Amino acid sequence: MYKRIIFLSYILILFTGCKTDFSVNGEYEERAIVHFLLDQGKEYHFLKLNKTFLKDGDAFQFAKESDLHYFDNVVAVVEEVKNGNTVRSWTLQDTVIHNKKEGVFYSPEQKLYFFKADDLDEDAIYRLNIDIDNGNHIVTGQTELVKGVSIKSPLPNQLFNFYDNTGYKSTPVTFNAGNGGTFKAQINFEYDEFEGSSSSRKSLIWNLGEINRIDMPSSTSTMFANGEAFYEYLAARIPVKPEVTKRVVKRVEILLTAGSNDLQTYILTNEPTSTLAQNKPVYSNVEGALGIFSSRVTVVQEKPNPGSLSERALSQHSTRELCTGSYTYQLMFCSDLQADLTEPFSCY
Repeated sequence: MYKRIIFLSYILILFTGCKTDFSVNGEYEERAIVHFLLDQGKEYHFLKLNKTFLKDGDAFQFAKESDLHYFDNVVAVVEEVKNGNTVRSWTLQDTVIHNKKEGVFYSPEQKLYFFKADDLDEDAIYRLNIDIDNGNHIVTGQTELVKGVSIKSPLPNQLFNFYDNTGYKSTPVTFNAGNGGTFKAQINFEYDEFEGSSSSRKSLIWNLGEINRIDMPSSTSTMFANGEAFYEYLAARIPVKPEVTKRVVKRVEILLTAGSNDLQTYILTNEPTSTLAQNKPVYSNVEGALGIFSSRVTVVQEKPNPGSLSERALSQHSTRELCTGSYTYQLMFCSDLQADLTEPFSCY
């Protein structure tokens, strides 16, 4: 009995008499982090370049301190290569954007690097070279452009038919995948909002869905623009305002954004895990850094411009539902099209 008491006392002394200070932080290694998507068809292409940091305290606050995650000296060059020859090259300039929505890790001000070119060549290869802090880090990467992506249906001259005499309808959006790896389909809905004699242009982006190439059974895929969901979305996003005298549809577009296979892999690798296994592989397609250098493209199909007063983007039944239907009747939409002059939902 006495031996047991002595042993327990020794254990208590062992655990209460020792104090060990430790940190959850490991040994720090400075690494560059690259996020760079060439966006063909766009005028400007932006590189986001940061460095890893390690500091005791609140990481969410430290991430907003620019001195911790920006490099001092950066020279970044993009080369356009065809048949093994460099055709063009661009040295990126730095800029600070001020309109970024503040989030967990970034403040509204962010430093980016960019170059200007609205004529990137689908048949070329693009190479990235970054010299950071006079050779302290050398980052290289290479990518092809996304090509062969197109919208098969609906055709440009086909109206959106979200509603008819039988009820709500869905419009299938079918596309060719080309060499793309990940896809997002959206509807851009633009309208003019009037307050007396003054007006302002408004727009909403309605997401139809996303799909990855590995989930596609063939080189084409289809997403659906559901009619009832369309009116529900507008009702939820457009405020009812007493000062608004009318709203008029001005443009409806299909936006199909396709990213490369590298981008698809990067996104899938970095998705949050839903299992108890927390160890995930790290995917990066750049040398000398972590991150992604890849490409994307957005294919736009604009429906007939309602501004002509004779063409329309929404069918007449769909327009009537927008102006008088149960979801959106309070939003003050009316039609300024000549074909609707005799209709009760005409603006005139």
